[in-house]
Amino acid sequence: MTDRQQDSAPEQDDPTGGDERTESQLDADNAVEEDTLKTLDPDDSPA
Repeated sequence: MTDRQQDSAPEQDDPTGGDERTESQLDADNAVEEDTLKTLDPDDSPA
């Protein structure tokens, strides 16, 4: 099959990693996810 759907490019105004509300919407379901969220937190100082 040679027909492929082209992904549309995101609009310039769309944030790449989410918006201002994204951080408050992240919830960990287990300890591993909690550690991952801590790793991704830009306000958390490195160990």
